[in-house]
Amino acid sequence: MKLTIKNIILSAAATLAFTGCSLTEEPKGFLSNENFYKSAADGESALAYVYSVNTDIEYYSRHFIIATEVPTETLTIKPDAGADQHALDRLEVLNNNQIVEDMWRYPYLGINRANAVIQNVPDITDMDETRRAEVIGEAKFLRALHYFNLVRFFGDVVIREEQVSSKDQVSKGISSMEEVYDFLLKDLTEAEEVLSTQRAYGRANKTAVWALLSKVYLQLASAKNTGVTGYEWVSNADENYTMAADYAKKVLQEQSEFTFENDLMETWNVNNRQTAKEHIFVAASDRNGLIEGEYTKLPMLFMPWAEGVSEIILPNGTSIPGGGWEHLWIEDDFVANYDENDRRGSLEMIVNKVTLPGAGDNGEDRELVYPGGGLQSTFPMKFLDPDMVGQQATCDTPILRYTDIMMVYCEALGPNAETYALMDQIRGRAGLSPLAGGMSLQEFRAYILEERGRELAFEGKRLFDLRRTNSMERVLGDEYGKPMTSGVYYFDIPLIEVDTNPEIN
Repeated sequence: MKLTIKNIILSAAATLAFTGCSLTEEPKGFLSNENFYKSAADGESALAYVYSVNTDIEYYSRHFIIATEVPTETLTIKPDAGADQHALDRLEVLNNNQIVEDMWRYPYLGINRANAVIQNVPDITDMDETRRAEVIGEAKFLRALHYFNLVRFFGDVVIREEQVSSKDQVSKGISSMEEVYDFLLKDLTEAEEVLSTQRAYGRANKTAVWALLSKVYLQLASAKNTGVTGYEWVSNADENYTMAADYAKKVLQEQSEFTFENDLMETWNVNNRQTAKEHIFVAASDRNGLIEGEYTKLPMLFMPWAEGVSEIILPNGTSIPGGGWEHLWIEDDFVANYDENDRRGSLEMIVNKVTLPGAGDNGEDRELVYPGGGLQSTFPMKFLDPDMVGQQATCDTPILRYTDIMMVYCEALGPNAETYALMDQIRGRAGLSPLAGGMSLQEFRAYILEERGRELAFEGKRLFDLRRTNSMERVLGDEYGKPMTSGVYYFDIPLIEVDTNPEIN
């Protein structure tokens, strides 16, 4: 039976559902040892295929942002969006929610591709030994990233450590969160051993491994420290805070490829993305790609719509195409949470008025403003590509960013002269004065949670931050009045997986 490399279908169980439960009807995405993994080039192609899942529409290029930001206080959805997205906004999430299904399917899609590389690349004989180890290390990093997403979205999940290529491999039971964390930490420590700190755009290196390790240990520490249900097995919060600080420190002090970007806007300059100081690891895209996934339409979700207008001028003079979708709206209460002097909440980063050149009745320029003047909402400057080709954009989704890891370090270590200085560096870039000293450890960590919300807004971090600090009810319910009935700390395993994997109860 000939197997193809094109268009792998979702998780193992979902694969069967989408192919009529029969692997005889052109199964897709499973690599055969009979016709592949014969050369070094095959190994590199297979690894590129692992990376490519990150930029799928249903993963980092669109649905991941919706799944991690819309349930929080940062973003809401336009009124005529799909019911599943509005359910996320209200945190009334059922097990057949399409966006949540994608947060299960696409990590497993990446995991299956990574497993194929990890299993088969060791047998390629004509591959340089060092490069072979690096390819396997990168695949293990990616597999760990996907499991980290899964465990944060769903809690207990299925561990699949071998490539699924037949129906009889589908049935497998759920593993505990402790087992999932042990598995992904092993992947990351093994990747750390073989990767270097040399930068390769859109690819993982040792710095990315350190960054992800710091976030994993911070997740364990803060969830244990704040009493998040499901993390009772974590033995010691302080030990995990120490590990988080140690790995974050490596990012800050033991490599030279990435550093803090003093220019707030330059962080989001898509034309300098390959040398951007801050972006340690991204879901990389290019407007000149042939299919969506190679390019992205993520900016369209935020950009304003203006009928018959080809150009929109932003307050800083940047021109972007007209005709956006205005699908994701920034919550008014969230914008109000920024200090009036904070550049991240001002027109420098959050836009509430634009100019339409020559669009007035008499050919004069016309302004659209929010509220009440033609814009449906404010929108961020983070995800814009002035040189879009039609709806095709270069717009990398940030996964690991240097400033994020600075704050991981500060939160893990607690208040001292060094961490105050690092937080003041972030505040200074935003136009804010230095912090007043004298915070307790609890006060300092609570402040950093707020600061992460402002600094990392719309980047796919907020839901996880609120969940790991046991803050969903306090922040979303008490401060913002958001209703919450289901999916607050963990989403249910999607119905499609339950229906097709008999070992899931």
